[in-house]
Amino acid sequence: MKITRAISALSSTARPFNIVSETKSSSGSPVRDLDIEVKVQEYRALTVTDKRPPVFGSVWQEIVVIIILTLGMALPPANQGSMQIAVPQIGESFGISGGNLSWTISAFTLTSGAFVLLMAALADNIGRKRMLLISYIWFSVWCLVSAFVKNHIVFDIMRGLQGLSGAVSPPAAVGIIGATYIPGKRKNKAMAAIAAGAPLGFIVGITCGGICTEFLSWRSILFFSAIEYTFLAGLGWFLVPNDPAMNWIAVREKLTAIDYFGALLATSGLVLLVFALTESSVAKEGWRSPYVIVLFVVGIIVIGLFVFWESKAKYPLMPLYIWRYPGVALCMIIIACGFMNFLGVVSYYMVLFFQRVRGASAILTTAYLIPQAVSGILVNVLVAYTLHIIPGRIFMVIAMAAFVISALLWALQPISLTYWAMAFPAICLSVIGADISFNVANMHILSAVPAELQSSASGILNTVKQIAVSIGLAASSTIVKTAADKSPNEGARRLYDSYRAAFWFAVGVSGIGLLGSLFLKVGTQGSKRTDNSNDTPQDTENTENAENAEKNAGAR
Repeated sequence: MKITRAISALSSTARPFNIVSETKSSSGSPVRDLDIEVKVQEYRALTVTDKRPPVFGSVWQEIVVIIILTLGMALPPANQGSMQIAVPQIGESFGISGGNLSWTISAFTLTSGAFVLLMAALADNIGRKRMLLISYIWFSVWCLVSAFVKNHIVFDIMRGLQGLSGAVSPPAAVGIIGATYIPGKRKNKAMAAIAAGAPLGFIVGITCGGICTEFLSWRSILFFSAIEYTFLAGLGWFLVPNDPAMNWIAVREKLTAIDYFGALLATSGLVLLVFALTESSVAKEGWRSPYVIVLFVVGIIVIGLFVFWESKAKYPLMPLYIWRYPGVALCMIIIACGFMNFLGVVSYYMVLFFQRVRGASAILTTAYLIPQAVSGILVNVLVAYTLHIIPGRIFMVIAMAAFVISALLWALQPISLTYWAMAFPAICLSVIGADISFNVANMHILSAVPAELQSSASGILNTVKQIAVSIGLAASSTIVKTAADKSPNEGARRLYDSYRAAFWFAVGVSGIGLLGSLFLKVGTQGSKRTDNSNDTPQDTENTENAENAEKNAGAR
C-alpha cells in the first residue's frame, strides 16, 4: 500500500502542459497548468541556472524520472553485457562458435546503430516520451519471444529486433533531458547520471547476467529483462512529463517530413558494411570470399550516397551542419575510437579471457568485474561536480589515456598472472575512460544544437558509438581468427594468443582517439551561475552556432 501511495503521489505531479486542469498549491489556492507553462517559459528564458525545471512537481519525481531515463540509456549496453557474460553458454546451447557466436552480440548492436537516426528523428517529431515507452514495450516483447527460441539463426533475428529498442531509448532519453534542462550544475548532474547509463549499464548487465547464468540459465536473462522494462514502461507512463498534445493531422505532417529515403540508405549501408566485416571471420576464405568483398564495397558506396543525399534533402535525417559545430566532428571520432575499444574489443574479450583461458565460472567472472561498477559510479560523481570547473579537453585526454593503458595492460598480461596485478587496474581504467568521454561528448554536442534537434544530435552520437562497437566486434573477430590460425599453440594457450591480438588492436584504436583528444577544443559546461539576462553564459559560441543552425534549418 505504501508503494502504491508513493507512486500515486509522484504521478500526480506529472501534469501534461496541454491539458488545462486545476490542482491545489501549498497555500490552498488553485494552480492551473497554464501557470506552470508560463513558469516553463520563464525557466527557459534563463541563461544558466541550478533551479529545478518546473515540469517536475517535486525533487522525488525528478530523481525517479532521471532513473527511468538512465535505464533507457543503459538498455543497449546492459543487454550486451548480460548476454556477453553468457556467450560461452549460448554457444554450447546452439552448438556455434567464432564469428557465428559473435552475431548474438553484433545483431543487437547492428540494428540499434543502423536505425538510431530514423528513431531519433521520430522522437523529435512525434514525441520523446511516446517513443521511449514504445521502445521499452517493444524490447520486453522480443526478449520474451526470444527466450523460447531453439535455433541460433532465429535467435539472432530476434536479437536484431530487440536492437530496434536500443535505437530509440538512448536518443529519446537524452533528448528529454537536453530539452528539459538549461545549462547549469543541475543539468551537469542530470547528464552525468544519464551518461552513466552506458558504461554502468554494461557492468550491471554483466552482473545480473552472471548470476542468472550461474544459478538459473542464460535464457532467464531474457525473462528478467522483459519484466524490468515492462515495469519501467508503466512507471514512465505516470511520471515522465508528457509530450505536447498532437492531433492526427499534426502527426501526419510530422511523419511526412521525415527523410525515409535517407533512412533506407543509412540502414542499408551500415548493415552491408558490418555484415561484411563480421562474415569475413566466418567465411572459409575470409576476405578472399567474393561476396564479402562485394558487400563491403557496396556498403561503402551506399553510405557515401547517404551523405550526398543528406546534403540535398529538404528535411535531412542527419543535418550535415551539425558536424560543423566546433569540436563536434572530432568528438564523434574520439567517441568512436573509445567505444570501439571499450565495448567492441576489451569488454567482449576480457569475459572470454576469464572464462575460456583461465577457466573462471560465470559468477566468478562477474565478481572480477564488480570493481568496474564501483569505479564508474565514483568517476560519474566526480565529473558531475567538476564539469563546470575542469575543461572538457582535459577530461577527454584523461579518458582516452585510460582507454589506451587499459588495453595495453590486457595485451601485456601473462596468462597466469594474479588478477590484482594487471586485470584489476585494466578493468577500472576502461570504465573510467568510457564514463568521462561519453559525459564530455554528450554535454558538448547537446549544448551545440537547438532544443528541437536534441534527440537527433544524440541519435548521431549513439549511431557513431553503436556502429563503432559493431565494427570493433567484427574487425576483432577477424583478427582473432587470423591470430588463432597462425598460433603454434593449442587449447587455452592458442586462445590466449588470439585474444592478445585483439587487445593490441584496441591499443591502436584508442591511441588514435588519444591523439585526437589533444586537439579537441571543449571548455567547461555550466560554469556561469546567473539568473540575470545581462550576464553572458559560458558557451556563447555554442549559442551563436545554435542560432545559425536554426536559420540553416529554416532555409532548408
